[in-house]
Amino acid sequence: MRSFAVTLLTGLLFVLAAGEATAYPLTLEQRERLKQYLPRTFPKLEGRMPVHVVALGDDVMGGYTPLPAAWESNNPLFSYPGVFLANLAKEFFYPGSVRLLNPPEGGTAKRTEYLGDEITFENLTTIDGTALDGLRRAHTDAYLHEPDLVLVQFGIYDAFGFLSIDTYKRALQEIVDSAKNYRSDLILFGPPMVNYGGGAMEWGIERPYASAAKEVALANGVLFIDLGRHLSRFGGGVDRDTHPAAAMEIIGDKLERLFYYGPELTVRERVHPSLQVHEFLGESAFADLKNGPPLSNFSYSGAASYNNDGSIGVSVVVRNQTKETKEGTMGGLAIGGSMQPGEAGQRFTVTPAAATQLEFRFTRPTIGKSRDGSPLFFPLEPADEFGRFGFFLEDTIGSEVVDLPVRIGPVTAMWKTRQFVNVSKQMRVEWDLVNGSDKAVSGTFQVGMADRVGQPTPFSVSPLGTKSVFSLFDFLSPEGVSLFQQDLWIQLDVDGKVVRFSREMEASRDLVLGEEMPLKAWKDYANLTPAVESVAQRRPSESASVRFDADDKALYVVAKLDGMNLPDLGDQAALQAKLYVDARPGSEVRNFGVVEPIVVYTRAADGPGYTPSVELGSFGNGYNMILSPKGIVSALRTGNDGSRLLEIRIPRAYFHRNEWALDTPEAMLGVRLELTVADPTPGAAAPFPSSNRYETNSPTFAYEDRMVRGFHENDARSLVTLRLSRQPVQSWSVRVY
Repeated sequence: MRSFAVTLLTGLLFVLAAGEATAYPLTLEQRERLKQYLPRTFPKLEGRMPVHVVALGDDVMGGYTPLPAAWESNNPLFSYPGVFLANLAKEFFYPGSVRLLNPPEGGTAKRTEYLGDEITFENLTTIDGTALDGLRRAHTDAYLHEPDLVLVQFGIYDAFGFLSIDTYKRALQEIVDSAKNYRSDLILFGPPMVNYGGGAMEWGIERPYASAAKEVALANGVLFIDLGRHLSRFGGGVDRDTHPAAAMEIIGDKLERLFYYGPELTVRERVHPSLQVHEFLGESAFADLKNGPPLSNFSYSGAASYNNDGSIGVSVVVRNQTKETKEGTMGGLAIGGSMQPGEAGQRFTVTPAAATQLEFRFTRPTIGKSRDGSPLFFPLEPADEFGRFGFFLEDTIGSEVVDLPVRIGPVTAMWKTRQFVNVSKQMRVEWDLVNGSDKAVSGTFQVGMADRVGQPTPFSVSPLGTKSVFSLFDFLSPEGVSLFQQDLWIQLDVDGKVVRFSREMEASRDLVLGEEMPLKAWKDYANLTPAVESVAQRRPSESASVRFDADDKALYVVAKLDGMNLPDLGDQAALQAKLYVDARPGSEVRNFGVVEPIVVYTRAADGPGYTPSVELGSFGNGYNMILSPKGIVSALRTGNDGSRLLEIRIPRAYFHRNEWALDTPEAMLGVRLELTVADPTPGAAAPFPSSNRYETNSPTFAYEDRMVRGFHENDARSLVTLRLSRQPVQSWSVRVY
């Protein structure tokens, strides 16, 4: 009976979306809406002039399917942007519909055989793509063909990789700015729902990114289309006599039909929706373009506050905007990995034009203990003024996802700076204290770094205001190490309510040419007790190190592996190296930006290495030239002492934006090297597992084999500093995770 209800609801949604999409001619309101959001594209559409569209997004947008028989995988003509553009072409009488300029090899360029005017479409989506990938494309090839319209959708893999909300918003903002610079129209899509989360419903992990994307769109006057909100309608309603916990479970079961491919798919799919769902999304997105998003029967507001036990209480006011009494169930969704809903769901009844208030509790998972023995909770977002709470609501007839970004009271500490350079004697750490209430708040703040704890300092913040505070720490580096971690925190006490905001900092001494640096094993990062100083003092039986050098012809990298046996996998790679280099001008190096790694593979035996490709923008913003991987020379050889040496040479010409002022301490690059030994098992699910990895630094706060927080690996701020000089330095770079 349940599956019949889902099928019936799905059919009704398709009919609804199709009915909205095929209305013609455009009403005056629809024309004004298209003029507002497509000022460049709309006049061309009306004149049936050539229109070019670019897609920047992840593999959901790009049309990946886990079942190749379902449709042509990685072809966005079959995913929601292709359906959206086909509707656009139909609306404005482009008989040739949509032509994909870069289909997958041997793939389809058109879904229709009709000739005539066409909308051209360019797929620049990325497998597992994040907003940083979109930013890299925006700085390289997104505007090569002068697109009239750019479609942007990220958030799924940003959530999986714990990309911080402030980084996500900054990347989206720069993508929007690039479109404005090229006078291209832009539509920003909120990510579709994925079947990951926590609590009673395994959904919602991507919703904080949807609300953040909406804020970017509103701030810039671009169209925002919330794909996840459309998909939430598939949850449907639940019988009024159903227990709240069961109601949320039933809705979750219905939503799983989004990823139903039939019995042919024998593994559970949780990310990539079926072809029917893509068609529904494309139709719904086109209806949004013309008519705006569907209206809700409810409006929502709320407030949140910290509790002393680490939990957060959230009060939600649900207001009925209809003329009928509404009843149903509302349940909380997980907020990334930092907050889990404490209740499965709550029943409500609200009369016409009235409101009801529901109370929810979100818990923060404990990941360890602080130095004083207090619980160390999963850290909140480092620099987001909001707690981005998500809920699911059903009213016996339908369902919808609810986003509630609110400030958390009494006060939240935001980390203003998470990267510090040229640190030697002292380090100034700054925070913004954000008042989450409409009343003035006073209290004390206290800070700590490792075993150094400051005295409580008074502060006050105006209603809904922000107060900037700072602390100047003496920077004390342990003897004989080039890399170490310490805990760093600020604690707020307001009327006896004490909240600590803890992070982990990693400090790396700046490298110079010719200096050998030990590489740290990932398993040491991932399994050490968090928030406690970690310094490697012993030399393990297996070890790795790296040395960088340079001249006027090239950058040289020599990695040394001691005591390691590379598995003999025949022609398959036994060693993988990922080399990240930020080679922007000196004024830009170590600032926010995007880098892509140079990847080198070698067999177990001595011989040349292999680099598959050099991605556009690999060395930072502005590197938009096509670079041949053949110019990168690499080889594996055995040293006189029996160690294995991997040598990599990258031509200086590849770093054309950097001044390359050798023997000058101020000249620098950002670098990170990862070496991973292959799994010796042929056909292993993870050919190069992280447990076999050695690296200069890990841009993550990791514990028990999982990443907790940190910088994304493609964020240039995650790299260590290499000074293009042989003169020893005492400066350090510090990153706060």
